[in-house]
Amino acid sequence: MAQLNRVIGLPGLCLYGIGVTLGAGIYALVGEIAGLAGLYAPWAFVLAGTLAAFTGLSYAELGSRYPESAGEAAYLAHGFKRRWLTAAAGYGVALSGSISSAVVLHGFAGYLGELVPLPGWIAIIGALAILALIAIWGVRQSIVIAGIITLVEAGGLILIIAVAAPGAIAAPPPVDFGPVPWSGLFAASVMAFFAFIGFEDIANMAEEVRRPRRTLPLAILITLSVSSLIYLAVAWVSVRALPPEVLAAEGGPLAAVFEHATGLNGDGIAAVALLAMVNGALVQIVMVARVLYGLAKRGLAPAALGAVHPVRRTPVWATLAAAGAIAIFAMSGALGPLAMAASTVTLLVFSLVNAALLALRLRREPAAPESFSVPILVPAVGLTVSLAVAAGAIVTSL
Repeated sequence: MAQLNRVIGLPGLCLYGIGVTLGAGIYALVGEIAGLAGLYAPWAFVLAGTLAAFTGLSYAELGSRYPESAGEAAYLAHGFKRRWLTAAAGYGVALSGSISSAVVLHGFAGYLGELVPLPGWIAIIGALAILALIAIWGVRQSIVIAGIITLVEAGGLILIIAVAAPGAIAAPPPVDFGPVPWSGLFAASVMAFFAFIGFEDIANMAEEVRRPRRTLPLAILITLSVSSLIYLAVAWVSVRALPPEVLAAEGGPLAAVFEHATGLNGDGIAAVALLAMVNGALVQIVMVARVLYGLAKRGLAPAALGAVHPVRRTPVWATLAAAGAIAIFAMSGALGPLAMAASTVTLLVFSLVNAALLALRLRREPAAPESFSVPILVPAVGLTVSLAVAAGAIVTSL
């Protein structure tokens, strides 16, 4: 039987992780966070990045211990040895990824409709068909395309930092930060936490990664570090360039920052955001297909989803199933509630992953000598944080 193609190295895996973590969200998210936290918006990203790092480190150890597709399902299988829990985690990740991709494609279609008179459903189905064909074409090709778009996407953010930083540095002190808006800062940190979701997708590429016990942990740590630095810098220059209330009112806040800093039209930045949406959808299709493939290998999904094309070395039926699920969600009219549900499911999966590592460590389960390891405090804090952020997200959405 054909196997997945083990061709991904550290640079490709990092670009994959950074691409899905940065995503298109930051291009709009910074305005909402500034509206909640004001000039303290950068601190919301610092806090969220610090909290996300605990779960990231847990994923790093588990990915190194058990480098398998459907990573979360594998971790729970080893941690709790309960098939129903293993299946719930795997399908939860697949569901969350499908909904996230649907939300992104829906936004892509809406924005494209402003530029080209094209019905939304045609834009969604057309983009999804192209992305599914790329995913089927080969993992090397998918990673290369996603990596190129990631470089453009990160380049757009770095360009904004570069053009806005001189004005931010030269801003006449002192800046009146005022009292810390604690409730707003907490709500902003919860929102910023979602900007870091995506690093976990790296774990599901394990069976296509060279030297996964070493490469997976490094890619997760690099992804979180690079994303944190970019988010912090973007938030800092943004709240220094424009008042937080102005940023919050902008549909494209980073385009507004660019226009303010340069006097040039910000359509180019908006186009980069459009590319970022396509990239996020491509990465999620690839990830969801690997989760379904991994579940099929464990006997928790139809066997056909575990089939690998003998030439392309990709899970064709799993990819088509992922694309079909995404299409159904994208055509639904309840994307807002679905997106919140997907985020909550992701946080609950984070909680289970941390709990699985905690259980393994308390049982003193042996690991391969070359496996990455973290202090036992890490999964304990990661579990607490994930549950707290899930509760905070539910409360703030009510």
